[in-house]
Amino acid sequence: MKSLNKLLIIVLSASVYYLALYTNEWLLGDSEFSFDVHWVFFPSGFRFILVLLALEWGALGIALGGMLWNYQVHPDLGLEFAFITGCVAGFSPWLARKLSVRFLGLDPEFKVVSPLALLKISLLFATLSALLHQVWFFSQGLTENLLNSFSVMALSNWAGTLMVLMAFKFLIQRSQPSANEPRNPGN
Repeated sequence: MKSLNKLLIIVLSASVYYLALYTNEWLLGDSEFSFDVHWVFFPSGFRFILVLLALEWGALGIALGGMLWNYQVHPDLGLEFAFITGCVAGFSPWLARKLSVRFLGLDPEFKVVSPLALLKISLLFATLSALLHQVWFFSQGLTENLLNSFSVMALSNWAGTLMVLMAFKFLIQRSQPSANEPRNPGN
């Protein structure tokens, strides 16, 4: 049963990330700063949440969804490019989570997390993800100005992460009964 749950987490994470990439491209695809650098990149928020909650299984799903997406969008760059780019997409939030547990005091079980801690972790995640992606893109000759593309990508990752976190917060608050609503004690 545990293997089936892990497989389900991987498939769900891959699907969520792929759909987030598709939606981001549909909404903001024409507004790229440089190769694969959007001004707002909300799939980064889904990567952030998936890895915080689903750990390495979420990261593996993100990597698989990213591989599929990159091969479909950039078939001319080949399977190796799709594979490595997908791995960077899945590995960077996993590494940021590990660093956050070690250096920022993130609860490894994610039971108690303050808004300030989430802000710090999201900034680390956005920066690390942008750095790893841009170093890879630069090594492939796809980025002309490493510093500019890194800066924009880090900010777009962070903006996307904050937008997704705020949307999740809103959805959670909307699903909880308000203090003014009468509670049904269950006759």
